[in-house]
Amino acid sequence: MILTFFLGIIASATHVMTGPDHLAAVTPLAIENKKKSWIIGVSWGIGHTAGLLLIGGLFYIFREIFPVKLVSEYSEIIVGIILIIIGMWAIYKLINKNKHKHIETKNIKAAIFVGILHGFAGIYHLLIVLPALALPTQTDAFLYLLGFAIGTLAVMAIYAWSLGTVSQKAKNLNKTKFLTVFRFIGGAAAIIVGIIWIILAI
Repeated sequence: MILTFFLGIIASATHVMTGPDHLAAVTPLAIENKKKSWIIGVSWGIGHTAGLLLIGGLFYIFREIFPVKLVSEYSEIIVGIILIIIGMWAIYKLINKNKHKHIETKNIKAAIFVGILHGFAGIYHLLIVLPALALPTQTDAFLYLLGFAIGTLAVMAIYAWSLGTVSQKAKNLNKTKFLTVFRFIGGAAAIIVGIIWIILAI
């Protein structure tokens, strides 16, 4: 049972960190949130896990009639569009020096939304859920999915926290040029990955 739990963690960590679209979505938002950047990672993880479990459940219950391939393909395109929007918004905020109210709340909502879309996007995501359905007992399946959820939240929280820490230290040390370039790269990366994602999905 413990092994099953840790297999879920390993599967989620591998899945999250090998997805450039995952990292590209969180990067600009985490850089902007600085001290509370880890919340962005957790928010994305919650959304991703919810979306993944939802589409997995729908596929399992309605596998004969549920157009999983169609939903997956459209979700990939939407993810690409959202990544471009996030990247453009990050660069816009960099150019526009005016303060934006409630920006942290907006970033958290955006992270959850993109996480949900990522959960829906890609038929290969179902391969993450299917092992749980093949396990001998419901307890094993629950532990696997629990490990997957915890791993997703932890890995993305650490990643987002790392970016936020760098951003905060640059601000504290008055490294204005470095922070500007750092923020620009984060936004540009999201735009580039978004464009690639759309091209690959078409």
